[in-house]
Amino acid sequence: MNEIVVAGAGTGDFTREVQEALNEADVVLASSRFRDLIPQGKRIIDLKDFDSSFTQLEHEYGKKLILLSGDSCLFSLLPMIKKRFMNIRVLPGISSLQVLCARACEVWNDAVILSGHGRTLRAGTFLNIVERNRLVILFCDRNISPQWACENLNHIHGDIEVFIGCNLGLNDEQVFHGKPEEFMCQNFPELSIILVKNHNIYVPVNIHIRDSEFIRENGIVMTNECVRSVVLSRLNLNHDSVLWDIGAGSGSISISAGHEDIYAEIHAIEYKHEAADLISRNASHFHTHNVIIHEARALDVLHTLPQPTHIFIGGSEGELDGILEYISQMKSSVQIMIACVTLETFSRAYEILRDWENFEAVQISVNTSKHLKPSMTLINARIPVMILSANHNV
Repeated sequence: MNEIVVAGAGTGDFTREVQEALNEADVVLASSRFRDLIPQGKRIIDLKDFDSSFTQLEHEYGKKLILLSGDSCLFSLLPMIKKRFMNIRVLPGISSLQVLCARACEVWNDAVILSGHGRTLRAGTFLNIVERNRLVILFCDRNISPQWACENLNHIHGDIEVFIGCNLGLNDEQVFHGKPEEFMCQNFPELSIILVKNHNIYVPVNIHIRDSEFIRENGIVMTNECVRSVVLSRLNLNHDSVLWDIGAGSGSISISAGHEDIYAEIHAIEYKHEAADLISRNASHFHTHNVIIHEARALDVLHTLPQPTHIFIGGSEGELDGILEYISQMKSSVQIMIACVTLETFSRAYEILRDWENFEAVQISVNTSKHLKPSMTLINARIPVMILSANHNV
């Protein structure tokens, strides 16, 4: 097969080698918005449906070129093109990211680069990343817009500065600079880009949070850190995980999960106001924007939540049967884990879960040392916890 050139259009001002490749091409596959930039006399295929556009290109003859927006190697169709065509040559373009960094006089070697353009980006994930990095650059679209970013950034209590680039490199280029609150109500073109500069980076002291680091309130039970470590290890969350923490109590499971994986989406369900307020304070304390708090009884709110990949039940307040029945009717697979400290909860949970796939029961007994006097240390036994886990598969 003849070589196919994959070229980055940049912001519309082609590099010399891209312009030369365009001049030599017989057929060009490109978005309709680039039609006016393509030399006359070329056979042009509009890039719409990828599969049909690629098929049409395969049946063409002569020198072929695929023109991509921005840089051909940054959030582009290049991975898809590599799967479809064997013999390709890639030419880079100057992306809007580079142009905006130049306008802002910023180096971008330490930047975290995100894209909301045709992709899913959770608000909590975005804020977690901003809080932990000096520079974040976000490619926007109609939904994940600069306005959306600034509305969410307003939840961060820190020194945040933004640069917003619109139509960069074109005659109607605009660059806005200021604080997020200045642009919360402003509309921007669909293909914009925002640079977020954080002057007060949050650096976690530890990956795993110790019990002593949590804000505590008398009367609100917290899962011991040793038990918490086992639970989180066995849940094994990843970037795409959605966790329901039912009966969240102090929120130590939710906060720890959101702290250890800032991309995961955590829903803490707790109906007691004092406990829900404590979760909120701890979420703020540990900068875990991916923890979403629902002050309600589980059965009243579960139907409003996104489909989970993992469920942890630390307390059910008499709703265990209803919760497990609800889970059993789900139309997607989910991993479930229940912490039991009473015989009644263990007995009922075991009776229901024992026939589910990958059922397992693990008892955790924690003993800690306690100094009585300089020459004597007591081994202090804590209440044992039975962890039941299983999978609901469809």
